[in-house]
Order: sequence, then C-alpha cells, then structure tokens
Amino acid sequence: MLMLHISDIHFKHGEIGEPDDPNRGLRDDLIQDVKYMRGRLGPPGIILLSGDIAYAGRKEEYDFAYTWLEKELCPAAQCAIENVLSIPGNHDVDLKAEAGPGFKAARRDLRATKAGAIDDELRTWLHDPSSSQILFSPLENYNRHFAAKLLCAVGPYNIRGRDGKVIPNVSKPFVTRDVELNDGSLLRLWGFNSVLVSDLSDAENTMLVDPAAAQITRADNVAHLVMCHHPFNWIKNRGPFEDRMNGVVQLQLFGHEHTERVEENKYFVRIRAGALQPERDAPGWKPGYNWIDASTSDVNGQRKLVVKVWVRGHEVDHFIAIPDRHQNEVRENFFDLPAWQRPKQPAKVEKNEDIVVEAIPQALELPMVEPAKPVTVRTVATKIFRLKEPEQRRLIAKMKLDETGDNELKDYEVAVAAVRRAAQRGQLAELDREIDAILADGGR
Repeated sequence: MLMLHISDIHFKHGEIGEPDDPNRGLRDDLIQDVKYMRGRLGPPGIILLSGDIAYAGRKEEYDFAYTWLEKELCPAAQCAIENVLSIPGNHDVDLKAEAGPGFKAARRDLRATKAGAIDDELRTWLHDPSSSQILFSPLENYNRHFAAKLLCAVGPYNIRGRDGKVIPNVSKPFVTRDVELNDGSLLRLWGFNSVLVSDLSDAENTMLVDPAAAQITRADNVAHLVMCHHPFNWIKNRGPFEDRMNGVVQLQLFGHEHTERVEENKYFVRIRAGALQPERDAPGWKPGYNWIDASTSDVNGQRKLVVKVWVRGHEVDHFIAIPDRHQNEVRENFFDLPAWQRPKQPAKVEKNEDIVVEAIPQALELPMVEPAKPVTVRTVATKIFRLKEPEQRRLIAKMKLDETGDNELKDYEVAVAAVRRAAQRGQLAELDREIDAILADGGR
C-alpha cells in the first residue's frame, strides 16, 4: 500500500486565491513532484493529512483546501478524493468559536488535571452529550466544510435525539479506516485528535489526546498505522498512549513540528512529516512531505511488515530526495508479524468506514471491459455533499433514510448518517444512482 503523507498545509485567508499568494509557486512545485514520484512509484492508494489543513480554522480556508485536493493534488497523484484521510491540528481550531467563558473554563480545568487522572476525566467529557460539545464546537468549520466530505469528521461518542436515545453511526472522537495489503491482510489506519483543548497558549505538555488512542488491540491479520498531529512531547496524557503505540503500532505519523525526522526502531518507524507550507519567518524554513509504502513479505520463514519511506524536501524551485545518514534515498524497515494466511474462500467482510464486496474467484473469466468504480460508503458520502442541503434532505426523506432524533443532528451529520444507513440496509447503490440523477438534472 503506497501512501502520500502531507502535513501542516496552512491554507491562509488573505493569501489563498490571490495572484501574489506566497505559497502558490510552492504548491506548483509540489504538484510537479507528486507527478514525478507517481511516475516512479505508481499512484498512492491513500493520501494522509496529519493536521493543520487551515491556518485559522475558517470556512474559506477549508473550501479552498477541498477544491485544491479535488482539482489539483488528487489528479496529480491519480488518487480518488474519497481515499483521503485527515485529522485536525491546532490551526484547524476556530479561535473565535472558543473565546467564550465556558470554553476557557473547560480548557483551564482539563489542563490543570494531573496527568494520571486526565484519561478518566476525558472519558466523562467525551461521553456526555452536553459537555462534549465544548470540546468539539471549535472544530465545527473543520468538520462541516472539510472533514465530513471525507468521512473524517470528529465528534463525541453520544449524540442523543429528543427521545433521549443515542443516534448511532454519527460520530466518534477519532477516525479509522482499513486498507488491504498485498497478502490480503489489513493495515488499520487510525487518526487521533490532539486538539481536544487548544488555544494560543498551546505549549509542550499541555495538549490532550483521546484515551482511545491507548487502547489499540492486536490481530494476526492487522498491522497498525497511527496519525496524531502533536508529537508525544506536546501531549500531557502521553504515558499510556506512547506505551501502547510503541508496543503495538508499527507506523507512527506526526505533524506540528516542522522539521522532517524519521526515527527507525526495532519495533516501529516514527515519521514527523515536516510542513508543506511552514511559516516563512520560522527558523530553518524547509517545506517537505513523504511517500510511504507498506507491504508484507516472507523473510526466512518469518512474516514481515516492510515499510519504505521516501522523504522529499524543497530546494529553490523543486523537491529533492532527502537521504538518510548513509545517503540512501529509501529508508527500509522490517517488522515481525504473526503467522497468517489468507482464507481460501474469503467471506464478505465489512471494513472500518467502508463496504467491501465479496472477492471474485480467479478462475472466473470476465469480459475485457473497464470495471465500474465500486460503490462504497466513502464514494457515496463524497458525492452526497455535492448536493445542496435541501436536495440532501429531500432525497433522504424520499428513501426513508431519516430516523427519529435526526433533528438533533447538524445537517452534515444527517447526510453521513443517511449514507451509512443506506449501506446497512442494502440501499447504497440506489442512493448513488439517485444522487447521480439529481446532479445530472442540474444539482450542484
């Protein structure tokens, strides 16, 4: 599985869309390098964004970011936009939304909690429908205008309708997705939110991460990749998180600190992304990004996860390879995996955040035609957001994909819930066709 890893893009209101945008040429250099590397390595199966999409958490910054992904980066990489996975960073927090006394009190109290007690306190906040809104309201622009379209919105565990019942399949504080490796096993991608509390006073040892980050479990057919915007030294409740990561997670990706660094360990590789668009007055201004490949291999009878990393850095008007200390362009690491073999007759399975159809036996001969693009939860979710909100509402009602309690949800949460219900009820292909019909009839 080849992956393109970018962090800290910092699309900034007042610069984006202007002819004199100071990062316009830099982004053009990136697009040219993505095309070049794609020609060498092939198209990535997924694009990973490890936070700070925006600069000030503003709607127009996310609108620009999504359009840039859809029209420039994804075509250059030949990677569909539904195969983008994103997490928020501190610049994705809307500082205006968190200026009230309730938000200030929450941040003060949570940051004052002793490190050993933070996880228990956060669990209480994250599971309470009212208190949890204080943690997630500053990310409303990120969720509404960007992440929801990618099925990457973050939110509380429990959203309750007027009847008091929890509305399922709406949100959770982290994102997760499974991708298939070459032997049929899975690479499980996790994206954890380290900006549950964030403001201008952010500093090392003050950020908090969702306690679920310390509870990743093993499976013989699963390797793990975790993204978190803030490195461990910034996170106050890092103890259980770091211990679990180092024991279970083979690929660890971070953003925030704008220097590229690859730490190679016997049990994991830790990658700090650098920044695509760091602030130009920052010391050692050096834009960069990464290509990462994960695959499995048998080495002397031992099943291994093979991780290759290509670090790219900007030089004047183009990107170049940043070699390791031995001048190797590719950093290659091997990690032991449990013995596992693909079942001879794989059954229909449901992966995290996607629907996968039953495999076709290799012996079956099919006509030589261009295969239709699979209809998945992610492809339909991306498409439904091309409709205007009234069009979404009418379609959801027409297909009876609404439920009691949906009036407590935000409009984008209703759309996501409807797509997931369609998948559960076997209506996903029908929903996809209905959306296509509306778009063909002049829908946005």
